[in-house]
Amino acid sequence: MALDASLWLHEGRLNTGEEWEFPASGWVFLWILSGEGYVMGGAPTQTVSSGVAVVHGGTCALRLRASQLGRLRFRWFRLDPSSLFGVFTVFERRRIDHPKQLDPALPWILSKESPAAQRFAKTPDHGNSGSLEQRARLLELVSAVLSPPPYKSSTPIGSPRDAGDRLEELLHQLTDAELMSLPVEELAHRCHCETRRLLLIYRERFGGSLPGQQREWLKIKACSMLSQPHADIASVAKACGYEGADAFRAWFRRQFGMAPTQWQQERASTLSGQGEATIR
Repeated sequence: MALDASLWLHEGRLNTGEEWEFPASGWVFLWILSGEGYVMGGAPTQTVSSGVAVVHGGTCALRLRASQLGRLRFRWFRLDPSSLFGVFTVFERRRIDHPKQLDPALPWILSKESPAAQRFAKTPDHGNSGSLEQRARLLELVSAVLSPPPYKSSTPIGSPRDAGDRLEELLHQLTDAELMSLPVEELAHRCHCETRRLLLIYRERFGGSLPGQQREWLKIKACSMLSQPHADIASVAKACGYEGADAFRAWFRRQFGMAPTQWQQERASTLSGQGEATIR
C-alpha cells in the first residue's frame, strides 16, 4: 500500500546505468541525495546531480537514470491531488489539476540553491514516513513549488466592484470542498447578482460549467474516500451530501456503471496486480 500512498517519503538507489520510472499518476517530487544521473523522457534529456530537485506532474513518461560514474541515491514522494479536499483554494486546485497548462513545461529541474531543493534537504528521512509531522513538511514543499502568485485585486481601492470582481475574490478564498458544497444560488447571492449571471461569468472566465465542475469534484471525492482502507459506505455517503447509503449507491451507479463495493473490489484487484508486477 505504501507504494501507492500520497505524501509518503521513499528512498531509492540506482546502480551504475540503472533506471527508475516516475509514477504515471499524480505529482512527483524528487531530490538527489548523492551521485549523478539523467532525467529522460522530457525534451531534452537533463543532467542532475546531488542537491538537485525534480518536479513532475505526469505530463509524459519520465525516467531517472544513474550515470556510468557510480551509484545514485534519491528521495521522492507522490502527491495525489484527489486525496486532498478542503486544502486547496479553487485557483490552487486548477493549477494542480492541470499540469499541462503550466509554463514552463514540466518536468522542472530545480537547482540545489532553490528554496524548494533546500527545503527538501531539511526534510527528515523516511524513518518517519506516514507521520503527520512529515506529511505537513511535504505539503510545505508542495506549497513552495506550486503556489500561485498572491492574489491582488485588479480593481483600484475605492472603485466599485462588479459581480465578476466579487466572484474572483471568493474563488481565491474558498477551498474546493467549500465550493463543491455551496449552492450556486448562495454563491450568486454573495456576488450580488442573479444565478444566471453568475453562471455566465464563470463560463466566460474558466471555459466550463460551474455545476459541472462541482459534480466532477464530487465524483473525485467519493472515489478518494472509497479508496481508503476500511472505507464505510454510509460515512462516504454522508460526506458526499447524501442522507442515506441507498441514495448514494444509486448516484454512484449512475456515474460509474457499478456499485461502490464493486468499484472498491476492482480497484483493489488493479493495485494488487501492479504490486505483483513491481515485485517481478
